[in-house]
Amino acid sequence: MKITHLLQILLIFLSISIMKSKDNLKVIFFFSAFSLVSASLYYFLKSPDLALAEAAIGSAIIPLIYIIAISKQRQFLVVSHVNKKDGFLDNRELFKGKGYEILDNFTKHYNLKLIINHGKYDELQGIFRSRNIDLVVEKSKESGKYILKGKKTSILMNKLEQLTKNEDDIEVIKIEEGEMDD
Repeated sequence: MKITHLLQILLIFLSISIMKSKDNLKVIFFFSAFSLVSASLYYFLKSPDLALAEAAIGSAIIPLIYIIAISKQRQFLVVSHVNKKDGFLDNRELFKGKGYEILDNFTKHYNLKLIINHGKYDELQGIFRSRNIDLVVEKSKESGKYILKGKKTSILMNKLEQLTKNEDDIEVIKIEEGEMDD
C-alpha cells in the first residue's frame, strides 16, 4: 500500500474525530493534525508549494487563532424572562435556586463569569453586535418547564444539554442564529 493511501485513510479518521469530538481543544488538535497530514499528502503528490502553505497556515496559524478566540471567551451572558420570585434564578445578594446552581456549575466548568440580567438587554453590548447573549431563560406557560434557549452553533450548548438531561423541569432548546429573540 502506498503512503498516499495511508495518509488519505488517516485524513478520513481525523475528519471523523473532528466531527465527533465535543472538546474545543481536542477539535483544534485534530484540525492541526488534519492540516499536517494534508500537507504531507500534498508533498507526496508533488505539490510542495501547497504543502508549505498548508503546513504554515493550516497547522500553525489557524489553530493559534482558534485558541486565542476560545481564551477570549470569559463571560456567559444570560437573559432571564423568569419571574424573580419564582426562585429558579434568584438574583439577590445570596444566589440560590436550581437554575442558578446549574448555570453556576456550568460556567465554573468552563472558567466563565456568569452574568444574569432579568429582562434587561438594551444596555448589553458585544464586540460585533449589540446583543451578545449566550442564553435566554423562559418558563413555558403550557408545561411549566423552564426553557433554556441558546444558539445551535454554540458548542457550550451541548455541555449545558448534558448537564440538564436528567432534570424533568428543564428543557434546552438550540435555535438558529437569526431565530433568537433576545
